[in-house]
Order: sequence, then structure tokens, then C-alpha cells
Amino acid sequence: MLKIKLIGLCLLLSAFAFAQNLDEKKQQLDELNKQIDEESKLIKEVEQKTQNTQKDISSTKSKKSKAEKKIKQLKKSESTAKGELDITMNELDLANQELSDLHNLCELEFNKLCLAHYLSIIYPPKKMDTKLLSSIIQQTTAEINTRDDDKTGLEKKKTKNTKKYEDLIWTRIVTNKKRKKYSSQVASLNKKLSNYEQEKEAVKKRVDELKSQADALDELITKLQTNILSDHYTYKFSTPKLIWPARGTIIKQYGEQKSDQYKVSLINNGIDIGLEIGSDIMAVDEGVIAFAEWYNGAGKLIVIDHQNGFHTLYSHNSKLLVSKGDKISRNQVIALSGMTGSAKVPSVHFELRKRGTPINPLEYLE
Repeated sequence: MLKIKLIGLCLLLSAFAFAQNLDEKKQQLDELNKQIDEESKLIKEVEQKTQNTQKDISSTKSKKSKAEKKIKQLKKSESTAKGELDITMNELDLANQELSDLHNLCELEFNKLCLAHYLSIIYPPKKMDTKLLSSIIQQTTAEINTRDDDKTGLEKKKTKNTKKYEDLIWTRIVTNKKRKKYSSQVASLNKKLSNYEQEKEAVKKRVDELKSQADALDELITKLQTNILSDHYTYKFSTPKLIWPARGTIIKQYGEQKSDQYKVSLINNGIDIGLEIGSDIMAVDEGVIAFAEWYNGAGKLIVIDHQNGFHTLYSHNSKLLVSKGDKISRNQVIALSGMTGSAKVPSVHFELRKRGTPINPLEYLE
């Protein structure tokens, strides 16, 4: 009899040790999952920074392209303006030369007129007709006035063309400085983008390592769970199908959730149902409340032990209406929905676990 009692005591101690080890491992798994959540958020932040930087690069490249196009147009305009200025300066040089020749001719004709006048006084018999010389002088003077007007017009044109040419040169210099600035910005943004890619890859590697550890720990928990009262559970509910925990729309399915852009994926151990804050959350079947309080990213969490080998989890609630140890019935309102913990939208996260292992709840729901 004593031997039988000792054997029984050993079995109880062994079961207690398993239970303690199981709780410890579950706590480690929770910490790993929390780290995975934090690293996943970091990946999303890096993805957002990457998208913003890519937009900046695209915008800066567009500005650089416009600046380069403008420089080409300015160079062409400069060449045209320089040609127009050269023509004007040549015309002005020609006008100056013609004016100089006309002034010399006028002076020569005036000297001839003066000489003729003096000769007519000194030698009356040799009096010369000065009307022709006077007429020539008048015509030459008129031509000088006309050429002076032309010269004035050409000087104004030269001033205008010079300003136009110099403005084009200055605009090109300023635009070229902008182009160089944009080139520098693109190089800097590309370097930043490269750093983001390296950071993202490093975080993805950490996520993979954490997920690998979590999978190994999850497997260990399953083994430990199997060693505790392995034949005690019926694995049957009170009805063939469970009721839905809430009335809403599924916004996240059970299983692997992928990011198409960066090929990063995380496992969703349940389903997420979107609904208004304050909606009723109902127990899918009868059981005992095993947990009812705040729990990390799950926010206000309820865990029901259905005492048949199954547990159900209800998280992100705004208000809990039950406490640990309460016996609850099927369809009983146990909480009000919310957006607590890591939830980004009003929803309830629902999980169904068999011997601690997450399974697809859609296969059990009505």
C-alpha cells in the first residue's frame, strides 16, 4: 500500500513539475511573440520610410530632369541671343564707320565751299558757282542725321540684346546649380534607401529567428501539454457547431498573413472580426473563465477553459464582464468589443486552441 501511495505521489509531483514547466515555457513564448510583434512594427515603419524615400527620389529626379531640359533650352536661346547681339554690333560698327565717312565728306565739301568763296572775293573773274556745293553739303548733312537716328536705334537694340543674353547666361548658371543640388539629393536619397533596405533585411532576419524560436517553443509546449492528463479530455462541445463570438465581418483570416511588397509573413493564430466598439462578445460554448484581464498586445483578454481539451481566446475588448473562475454558459455576453492592445481598428481577435495548439476556428463555427 505504501508503495502504491509513493507511486501516486511521484505521479502528482511529476504532473505538477510539468505544469510549472509548461507555464514557464508559455511565458517565454508570449515574450517571443511580443518581440515578433515589435519587430514586425519596425518592418512596417521601415517600409513606410522606404516608400516615402522612393517618392522623394522620384520627385527629385523629375526636378533634375526639368532642370536639365531647361538648361538645354537656355543654351539654345543663348546661342540665338548671341547671334542676334553679334549682328546688331556689326550693324552698329558699320553705322559708325558710315557716319565717320559722311562727317569726313561733309568737312571736305565744306572746305571746298569756303575755298570757292574766298577765291570769288580775291579773283572776281573766276567766281565759282557755290550752289552745287551747298546742295551737296545739305544732302550729306541730311544723310548724317538719318544715320545718327539709325545708330541710336542700333545702340538701344544692342543694350536690349546684351541684357537678354546676360539674363539667359545667369538663368542657366542658376538652373545648373539647382541641377547639381538635385543630383546630390538623389545620391543622398539613394544612399538612405539602401540603408533602409539593409535595415529591413536585418529586421526580417531577426523576425525569422524569433519565429523559429517561437515555433520550437510552441512545439515544446504542445509536448508538455500532452504529458498532462492526456486521456482526461473529451474534445467535444455541447453542440456539433459553435456559435460566433460576435456579429461582424472577418477582416483577418486564420493562418499566414503576407506582405506582398516585401514578402514578409506572420502567422495569425485565429480570426479578427471587425465590428463597432461596444458590441457584445459572446462565449461560443459553456466553460470556466481561466483568464480575464489586460495582457500585452492582446489588450483586455478573456480565456475560457471549456474543460474538454479546448480553450477559446477573445482579445482587444473595451470592457470585461466576467472574472477568473466564473462559470459561463453558451451565448453569454462576456465582454464588450474595443480596440485595446495592438489593435488598429475596432475588432475582436478570436482563437480556438486544442491542447494549447491554435486551430482554424472556422472549421468549428456555425
